[in-house]
Amino acid sequence: MFAGVVVLKFESFFKTVFMRMLGFSSLFFVTLFAHAEFEISGYGAIDYRQYDTFRSVNDLKSYKRTDLDLAEFALEGEYRFTNGSELEFEIEIEHGGVGTAYEFDPMEEFGEFETELEKGGEVVLSEFSYFKRMSEKSGIRIGKFPVRMGLGSVLTNPNTNISHLPSRLEQRMIPTSWNELGFQYEQQVSDFTLRIGAVNGLNSEFFRTYNWIGGGYQRHFETINAEDKAITASVEYGSLKKGHGIAAAFYQGDSANNRYKLDKLSVPAKVTIYSFLANYQLGRFSLLGQYVKGTLDNSSEVAVANSTLGNLANPATFSLLGSSAVLRVAQIGYDLSDDFSVYGKHEYVNTFLSVDESVPVMSRYEVVYNAFGVCWKIDEGAQIKFEDGVENTELSGLPATHHFTVSFVTGFEI
Repeated sequence: MFAGVVVLKFESFFKTVFMRMLGFSSLFFVTLFAHAEFEISGYGAIDYRQYDTFRSVNDLKSYKRTDLDLAEFALEGEYRFTNGSELEFEIEIEHGGVGTAYEFDPMEEFGEFETELEKGGEVVLSEFSYFKRMSEKSGIRIGKFPVRMGLGSVLTNPNTNISHLPSRLEQRMIPTSWNELGFQYEQQVSDFTLRIGAVNGLNSEFFRTYNWIGGGYQRHFETINAEDKAITASVEYGSLKKGHGIAAAFYQGDSANNRYKLDKLSVPAKVTIYSFLANYQLGRFSLLGQYVKGTLDNSSEVAVANSTLGNLANPATFSLLGSSAVLRVAQIGYDLSDDFSVYGKHEYVNTFLSVDESVPVMSRYEVVYNAFGVCWKIDEGAQIKFEDGVENTELSGLPATHHFTVSFVTGFEI
C-alpha cells in the first residue's frame, strides 16, 4: 500500500514538472516566433522514364527500358532574426530514401553489375547557412551553401524551370546540387550581387571517367577532408532563380591533399572552373543556358593514383581523366498560354576536351543531347513536364539513344 502511494505521488510530481516544462517551452517558442519571421517551402518530383540502352559492349543492338523514380522531395526553411541575420536550410530526400544500390553498366566488358559508394537514396541536409548583414547591402554567410558553378546548383526547385532538368549532361562534368562548407562575403551593387568565399576543396580520389570531377564532391564519408581549400567568386545580375538573371562564376582549389591515401599522389591536382549562366524571361519567350569550362592539373598522375586504389574505391577502367572539359547548354522556351509552354534544348559535354600525353581521348564521353518538351501547369502548385530527346556520342559504332521522360512536380510555401 505504501509503495503504491509513493508511486502515485511520484507520478503526480512527474506530471506537474512535465506540464510546467511543456508550458515553459511553449512560451519560449511563442516568444521566439513573435520576434522573428519563419518561412518554409517544399517541392517534390516523380519521374517516369523510357530510354534506350545496350546489353553489353559487344552487343550494340539497343533495347528499351522503363523505370519510375520518386526523384526528390525537399523542405526549405528560412528563419529571420530581428538583428539583421537569418538562418537558411534545405533537407532533401532523394530517390525515396536511404539504401545501398547496384549500378549496371552494359558498356563495361560483358555487362557488369557494380556496387557504388553512392547511396541508392539519400536523406541529406544539403544546405545549412547563417547569414549576418553587415550593412543594408552586404553580409557574411557561414555554413553549407551552393557553389554556383552550374544551373543544377541554382535552379534546385523543378518548378522554377519549364524543362525536366536545367541540364541533363551537367552531372557528367561537375557535381550536381553542389554545396560546400565555408564562408562567403556577399555585396549588392545596384542590380548586381557579388559573392566571394572560401570552401573546402574536392577529393581527387573519386574523380572518374564518367563524371570527371563530379565524384570529388565529398559526400561519401561522415566528415569532410579540408586540408585543401578552394576559392569561389561570382557576379549575378538580377536573379537566376526568379527567371531574370545572368551570372559569371569562378572556382579554383587543389584536391590532392583531401585524399585519404596521400601516398598515392605526390603532385598537385588543382581544379579550375569558369562558368556563365543565364535564365531569363522575355515576354512569352524564356532563355536558359550555361557554359562551363574547367581544367585539372596533372590529370594523368591523378588517373594513375586512382587506378591503384583497393576495394570499393577502385575505379577499374574508369580511372582515365581529361585535363580539360567543357559543357554547353542552350534552351529556348515559349509560353503558348498561361498553362502550356514548349521548349527546345541543345546540350554538349566533352570531358576529354584535352588530355595529357599518356592519356587517350575517350570519344564515348563527348556527348550531344537534343530534346523537345512541353510543360503543362495544372495549377499554381503543380506541373507535368514531357521531354523527348536523343543522345549521340562520338564513339564510332555506338548508336544514338532515345530518352523520353514524364515528370510530375509540385511545390508549396507556408
